[in-house]
Amino acid sequence: MKKTISLLMILVLLLGLCACGQKPEEVKEWSRSGYFSDENGNILSVTWMEDVVDPGWYVGVMLGERMGGGTLPQEGNSLHGNLNGGDESAEPFVVTVSEEGEDGLLLQVEGGESYHFMPYDMPEATIFVTINTEGMGNIAYAEGEAAPEADPEMPFQSAQINLEKPETYSILAWPQTGYLFVKWQKDGEDFSTEAQITVELTESADFVAVFEEDPDWQNPVMNFVGNYQSGRALATVECLDKDEARITIKWGGSAWDLARWLIVGKLDTDTLTITYEGCSKYNVTYDDKGEVKNEEQVYGDGTGTIVFHDGGFTWHEDQSEYGEDMEFEWLPVEESETIGMANPWRVISEEEARNFFAQPFKVPEGAENVEWSVMEAADANPLLQLSFDLDGQHYTARMQATDDAEADISGMNYAWADEMARSLQNWAEGKLTAKCFRFVGGNEYDADLCTWFDAETGISYAVGVTAEDLDGFDLLAIAEQMCPQE
Repeated sequence: MKKTISLLMILVLLLGLCACGQKPEEVKEWSRSGYFSDENGNILSVTWMEDVVDPGWYVGVMLGERMGGGTLPQEGNSLHGNLNGGDESAEPFVVTVSEEGEDGLLLQVEGGESYHFMPYDMPEATIFVTINTEGMGNIAYAEGEAAPEADPEMPFQSAQINLEKPETYSILAWPQTGYLFVKWQKDGEDFSTEAQITVELTESADFVAVFEEDPDWQNPVMNFVGNYQSGRALATVECLDKDEARITIKWGGSAWDLARWLIVGKLDTDTLTITYEGCSKYNVTYDDKGEVKNEEQVYGDGTGTIVFHDGGFTWHEDQSEYGEDMEFEWLPVEESETIGMANPWRVISEEEARNFFAQPFKVPEGAENVEWSVMEAADANPLLQLSFDLDGQHYTARMQATDDAEADISGMNYAWADEMARSLQNWAEGKLTAKCFRFVGGNEYDADLCTWFDAETGISYAVGVTAEDLDGFDLLAIAEQMCPQE
């Protein structure tokens, strides 16, 4: 019996030695990076993040409506770990990314599906054209020789066109109320006095639309511009043209909801009456953080009148649920509330930038055409701007001490279609949340914007990019790289 037990022990020992002598599977250094897509249009990006607290591979995914991102450690021959959801309410999920075939990737969601990705080539722009304004005016542009559409509801004063090859564009400039269009400049030289120009963009260039005050301008609407109140309702009157006004009326039902009317109409100077049509009414609700939870249009064909008189106006809305006119009284503006004109942008060095902020943005590794600039105004804190090119995209980043979590310093005026909240891992020990926006321009261009606010320092931040196609692009990964080092 003892002999049998001894033989078994020897056999077990030999098997253990054989197992210990087996050559382990060679672990390969991860090398597959870039953008990948599958047959259903899902997107996977894998980017090496060097200048972060814990360097590693940042993985971003867009799986239908499900989005997520995070830095994943390499485990064996795979990347494995948690991805944070697209917003604060989304639950993190666990994924494993591994090589598949010669150049593909396999993404496996724990407890879910598997996705097969192949490399996806992002268009690489070589021509970068900026369009800006000097003075009070707006711009618009369109591909080809077609006349650009001037949108008075959502005008913008700057734009970026990134092209892979030369193309023809039409660019339009139109002045704001009380100003005149003077000329176009190209790369600092006078280019044209025509408000609409058609140009062949064969190389990178900077276009500037120059506007000056109209010395002969007189606007009767200016007599009524300002803020008005009627109980819980507030109204703002603005000029759109020499005889046209825009009136925004907000009536708060509670701290969590309000109704908003947007009215545009021409002023009859004889009767001081605006008779309008096409008024839009919206019901807006807020969450417990004071952010818009839902915005629903009630109608877009409202009609009525606004009659101005000494000290206010009378509002009659034909579709009013109450059937009564509302009397608004003018609210005087304190001198301290007036807003002055900001000075133009001034190009500075990175060392000068540190005179405004001890810790300005960190320039991402590999960035080209880096330029720092600042805008200073007598009644506002300096607005610092960093622009650069990286991997074929042109970025603009801004920072300003605002002490206002809702301040918009981006200068990007788009009808954002998507908005989500995402955690910033590298900023303030992961305590900050960025608002990420996307504009999809169809055949023209897309735009992405990330904004965030540091309550401890009172500084607002914004990073934006525009390109022909940003599908699958993750701007937050760029924002993470720009966190200043202590």
